[in-house]
Amino acid sequence: MKKILLTGASGFLGGNFCHLYAHQFDIHAIHNGHPVQDKNVKSHQTDITDSAALEACFHQINPDAVIHLAAYSDPNKCELQPEVSEKINIEASENLAYLCKEAKIPMLFSSTDLVFDGKNAPYKESDLPVPVNVYGLHKSIAEHSILDIYPEATICRLPLMYGTDFGHKPNLLHQILKKLTEGEELKLFTDEYRSVASARDVCAGLILCLEHPGQIFHLGGDERISRYGFGKLICEIFDFDKDLIVKSKQKDVQMPAPRPKDVSLSSEKAKSMGWKPGNIRDELEGIKKEMESKL
Repeated sequence: MKKILLTGASGFLGGNFCHLYAHQFDIHAIHNGHPVQDKNVKSHQTDITDSAALEACFHQINPDAVIHLAAYSDPNKCELQPEVSEKINIEASENLAYLCKEAKIPMLFSSTDLVFDGKNAPYKESDLPVPVNVYGLHKSIAEHSILDIYPEATICRLPLMYGTDFGHKPNLLHQILKKLTEGEELKLFTDEYRSVASARDVCAGLILCLEHPGQIFHLGGDERISRYGFGKLICEIFDFDKDLIVKSKQKDVQMPAPRPKDVSLSSEKAKSMGWKPGNIRDELEGIKKEMESKL
């Protein structure tokens, strides 16, 4: 069984990866403050910004591959605390690249659609990153640094994701469902577009892309949708009042981090290798059935 060192395992995507693949791989999850609550996953408390501690943990685990999902991923926090973002998003990623290069093992780095400026979507892997905020900038720098250090590394740019929560932070779907359940109005942007994808599909894409070293992949869903459109669809499928979803415009909301308007991704490269992202409606209906089965 292949031994995978997984960072960011207590986050949303990492939690889904552990849930889906703990029986297929020997997963060793690095966490800082939130241990992984899965008896089939070995959890290691390590601060990835401490290079000596990271190296010691790496050699203790002696992995066959690394999937690096950990990130300081809130764009507003990155804008306000760029030094923290730099340590986590760039420096820790570079240190992992050096370790993987030395060990000659596969490394996958999760990047973001926010490396683009939102003016020329849908974006292909060959399109030049032009980030408009610190988070996108630091992820873009990390991409280049990792491939400079270890040309055999794999980069996966990921979209806005949704799915079942297995980590300690609620994802967009459950944030919306919580508000709707409480009967609260929810203002969602009509002028910000992403190629949203389910965490389940993205995890399958990560496994596929890990087998293709030295390349960049996009793992966006097939449908370009706004947060407002996503919220309306959730109301329809989960039987909530659509009037609770209120139109809002990104340009009218003051935020520390600028946001690109349309960073939808072209994922034809990954699909040509066999990746098959589901459509949003089917995925949401599946999640609804899972939730109902647990009641």
